[in-house]
Amino acid sequence: MAYSKNGNQITFSNGNSVDFEYPVDEIFEIDDILVVILRIPSNVRDRRNVFAFSRTGDFLWQINDVPLYHNGDFCPFVGALINKENEFVLFNWCDTAVIIDPQTGDVMRRYQTK
Repeated sequence: MAYSKNGNQITFSNGNSVDFEYPVDEIFEIDDILVVILRIPSNVRDRRNVFAFSRTGDFLWQINDVPLYHNGDFCPFVGALINKENEFVLFNWCDTAVIIDPQTGDVMRRYQTK
């Protein structure tokens, strides 16, 4: 494992650490990239709660504001998976899923989940 997490902080194996405003919910390892999803409180308006870092802690990208299928300000990303096409998919509370390029954070496509 190239990192450890403790609440709002990630510490990388080389000792570098990153502190976030909100708790780290999940970390996905994709090739040499760590994609981090923060747990946003339900009363906070933040839809850009996904970040990526190299294994040594270098910041790579933060998710852009993605157009939603359901209007709402309280729509952070809450989960992710690798689909059967080997694509990285993020899901939010507002029925929107996005397939992103883990190297760049670019949205490749999006679809409605409900």
